[in-house]
Amino acid sequence: MSQTINKPFSPGVLSMLPLFYVGWSDSVLSPSEMKLIHNRLKELDFLSKSDYEYLIKYSDPTNPPSEEVFDSWVNAIKSIANDIDIEKKNSLVDLGLEIAKASINYNADEMWKSPRTKQSLCEIEEALGLDCGSSHMILLNNITENPKPEDSSFDPLLMLKTLDGKHEEVNTKMRKLLRDPFFAYTDVRNKEEYRMLVLKQLKELAKQGLSAYAFPKEYGGQEKYGDHIAVFEMLGLHDLSLTVKFGVQFGLFGGAIMGLGTEQHHRKFLEPMFKTDLLGCFAMTETNHGSNVKGLETTATYSPEDDTIIINTPHQNASKEYIGNAMHSSMAAVFAQLIVNGEHHGVHCILVPIRDKDGNLLAGIKVRDCGYKMGLNGVDNGMFWFEKVKVPRNNLLNRFGGITEDGVYKSEIENPNKRFFTMLGALVTGRVSVGLAGVSASKTALTIAIKYGLKRRQFAPDDKSPETIIMDYPTHQHRLFPLLAKTYAYHFALHDLVDEMVNTPKGGDFRIIETKAAGLKSLATWHTTQTIQECREACGGKGYLDENRLSDLKADTDIFTTFEGDNTVLLQLVAKGVLTDFRKSFGEDSISIAMNYLSNQISLKINEFNPIYANRVNSNHLLNPKFHIHAFEYHEEKLLMTVTQRMKNYLSKKLSPNDAFLKCQVHLIALGKAYTNRLTLQSFQNAVDKCQDPKIKDVLSLLCQLYALWTIEENKGFYLENDYINGTKSKAIRRVIAKLMQKLRPQASSIIDGFGIPEELLGAKIILYN
Repeated sequence: MSQTINKPFSPGVLSMLPLFYVGWSDSVLSPSEMKLIHNRLKELDFLSKSDYEYLIKYSDPTNPPSEEVFDSWVNAIKSIANDIDIEKKNSLVDLGLEIAKASINYNADEMWKSPRTKQSLCEIEEALGLDCGSSHMILLNNITENPKPEDSSFDPLLMLKTLDGKHEEVNTKMRKLLRDPFFAYTDVRNKEEYRMLVLKQLKELAKQGLSAYAFPKEYGGQEKYGDHIAVFEMLGLHDLSLTVKFGVQFGLFGGAIMGLGTEQHHRKFLEPMFKTDLLGCFAMTETNHGSNVKGLETTATYSPEDDTIIINTPHQNASKEYIGNAMHSSMAAVFAQLIVNGEHHGVHCILVPIRDKDGNLLAGIKVRDCGYKMGLNGVDNGMFWFEKVKVPRNNLLNRFGGITEDGVYKSEIENPNKRFFTMLGALVTGRVSVGLAGVSASKTALTIAIKYGLKRRQFAPDDKSPETIIMDYPTHQHRLFPLLAKTYAYHFALHDLVDEMVNTPKGGDFRIIETKAAGLKSLATWHTTQTIQECREACGGKGYLDENRLSDLKADTDIFTTFEGDNTVLLQLVAKGVLTDFRKSFGEDSISIAMNYLSNQISLKINEFNPIYANRVNSNHLLNPKFHIHAFEYHEEKLLMTVTQRMKNYLSKKLSPNDAFLKCQVHLIALGKAYTNRLTLQSFQNAVDKCQDPKIKDVLSLLCQLYALWTIEENKGFYLENDYINGTKSKAIRRVIAKLMQKLRPQASSIIDGFGIPEELLGAKIILYN
């Protein structure tokens, strides 16, 4: 039964209140929109002069309604909206007309039933940037008292099982192992004590057999390559100094022996390495050369007189710098320019003994501790200088190029550039592992912040009500839920890449894997930095305390954006890979054909849909996975076409390839990001499609939709500039995002519990907050 509204609003104003309420909740009125609204208001014959003046007043962007006015609108709508039959509130327009009928002054005039009246109201709705099909639901949700979140509809253990996938057994083992008091967090700020603690823990991991996963059984390993990466990922939920130490010893040093060496090296060094009887480091980076590995200045000169290789640092700034495990190692995998009989053969890796069995430095080697760092002070970073240090010829890791007993350099890869990049490709695991460790740190930070946000209360709606849980504030959801969705997205994308790596045969083509690894490592670790900062702020002063872990997470992961490759440099590598593959698919001399093909593809993408595609704002369309992947593919292909065209134009003007590249550098970064975003979305959508449990599938679908729409929102400048969407659609996307967050809110606790991070690993007192 309907009820009357004892408010000083006429029927005409009441009919407009739902539109104005939602419009002012989240809208910016442009001059053209304001003009259209004013024109349509003039056409509404049922509006009195005072009605018209009132509505004109509150359609002025410079005159937003005060809190008191806004509350009066809410109260007027609330007093009747819940009593209206569901079939009568299919849109904001219908809702407004029904509210007007409840007015004591309502006059059943024919003009209210006129199709033109409803059409004018719908046009005002569109001008306000509202989704005619779903904005009324936003209104009804907003005017309803915050409900107590329902219990989650899914089992977090099933989500954990989904995330663990084929590595469930080793992940379960790691969670149990790291909860042992031996691995308990201790607040050690002295770097020497911290380093020794991490070293002891590293050796315990080796005793558990975890270090042998990545290596062949014939050398004492277990040949569980995927599980090796899973161990690193799980360590990322714990102490990141131990994570990095594990990665340096078994991933970088052990990986160099395995990936760049041959049987003689495998048989001699692998088993003592993964048992930690042989501690090693990975000496690539130099003071003057970090990202530019090809420009390293350390030399490795073959001496035919005594069949040795002489390692030498030519000057002070050619020192090996920031080398992890430097202070504990007895051997280093040193990357240097190989010179044989006066001929330079590019960068190769040589095993160089550093210390004797008693830990004393060997002759010709100088080491200096890097000292305290911003974070990761449990890792012993140092610098190396070599003064004509001799090592046996066989210490050259010669899988891709070596020196024969006759003192002749030989390689099956004749092209030096191809040989160099093939060598680096054998070490791609490090980038994937760092990306996964970054995602693990993001999971930890989000778990801490969301657990706190579900308990912490601030501000009450009135003096008689309890304070509001901060996770119920839309602003708090906007801070954390998109980051949560991205964390899930990068989890699935990186796991797909691990599967691809594991299933690529030795000697297979790793170029595409290298491109994907560079992109995902970059975006995932930038995401880590952003996530931890946002989680710190979301926890207020509590997040600033050491006891709540976020400060260490922030300090320890900050380096992730630049080690294993500077992210900005890596994205240029991604863009180069995309351009190279694109060109090769048409042949070396077919750039014009390729350009025409890509241009046609982009035109097809736009023309697949009718001319009002950019205007479509209904929820079914905006939540459709086909729309999401279409938008991501368009972004990537449009950037690929435009950067290719720019490069072609510059080259036609006789610019050198290097100068043309520099002019397009920022453009190339955008292409690298778009490529990686598309790759990530595809993995997330595939994970949703493959999910068997309907409840898990539902929540993964919500997270995937949020990831997709949030990414489109982040890149809306591109989409608007290229007329892929218009302003109305952009606003509608923003509203659908808000709706997704409302749906995710009751599931928040279970979504983070799905990460399966034990309380002991979180190491944050804040989660015990009551």
